[in-house]
Amino acid sequence: MKLKSSIDRLVKLAEHKDLDAIILSGVDNVEYFLDVTAAADSPMLLTYMRRDNTVSLYVPLLEYYRYRSLLPEYVSIYALSKTQKAPDIPTLAVDWKDVVSSVISKCDRVGADLSHTSPLQALLVEALTGKAVNISSDIWNIRSIKTEKEIAAIREAVHITTAGVLSVQASIVDGVTESYLAGVFEHTTRSRGVEKMAFDPIVAFKPNNAFPHVLPSNRSIGRKDLVLVDVGVKYRGRCSDITRMIIRGRPSKEEKRSLQAVVEALETAIDTITPGIRAKDVYEAACKILDKWGLRERFIHGLGHGVGVVVHEPPYLRADNTSVLEPNMVITVEPGVYFNGRYGVRVEEVVVVSKRKARVLSENLDRALEAIT
Repeated sequence: MKLKSSIDRLVKLAEHKDLDAIILSGVDNVEYFLDVTAAADSPMLLTYMRRDNTVSLYVPLLEYYRYRSLLPEYVSIYALSKTQKAPDIPTLAVDWKDVVSSVISKCDRVGADLSHTSPLQALLVEALTGKAVNISSDIWNIRSIKTEKEIAAIREAVHITTAGVLSVQASIVDGVTESYLAGVFEHTTRSRGVEKMAFDPIVAFKPNNAFPHVLPSNRSIGRKDLVLVDVGVKYRGRCSDITRMIIRGRPSKEEKRSLQAVVEALETAIDTITPGIRAKDVYEAACKILDKWGLRERFIHGLGHGVGVVVHEPPYLRADNTSVLEPNMVITVEPGVYFNGRYGVRVEEVVVVSKRKARVLSENLDRALEAIT
């Protein structure tokens, strides 16, 4: 069997850990190791049997045709359904737990990613009692170091996202709403070949941008406003995630000061990033700047996160994370300050940890933009 490089990593992991099999339930793991993009968050099981050197994917009946059309023949695909069958689909009339029991019946050591939570994962954990070897950290260590192909996909996703942000900037006029501008972003990026959004676009005027996470509303833009645009796309199976502030009219002295503080914290944190530095130390570098401006207590979330198959994945830039950053990790840096009921400011970049420093992928977009009209 000729294996893809991503599956090769699973094979090497099984050998390194002396595992008889590996069984994974997370959709993002299926996407990563089989190099496909899921169209829905359906239950799935990916298995690798070391003795037979075989890879199998178990999916609901309605997902079979799509995955069969996307995956090479060396990946065996089986559909699960107790009530329906199709003549050209290998269908198993069993429960998910039965599949797990069958796969591991002749195994003593089975690797599983126990970091996921779902009803299927709960069944998996129950069935694996006594045989499970938790390989969660191993899986994330593999996924956190990006290949050149992955970095290229993320770079293009960032490029497309930048075009979307600029289209939002150009569409700001009297009476425009948050929802309308979110639609502008989606239209612009989808017209450039984007498969799906990395997450629901955030376009927020004052005071809605005081909420770090908020859905676009029908609120109309003010004559003097701050537009927070936090957006990302999924392109060739990899995500982007950037945030910019678009200023309409003249900001207040306080708003301008907050923006200056956030940008300085961002730049300082990025300059701090080198291979071998701990995630918490990058976080603290940004906090020291915000503290200097008297805004530390207004920073109420982590500083950033890894980006890959999903938009939020390890490593996380947090106060308690002692993980070490390594070359070819791709992470975001996103300091922000928030004043409930008034306004919020956040700026976010996507960076690649190189051999000596951080390389910013989203640097061609000004960190603070002005509305054209």
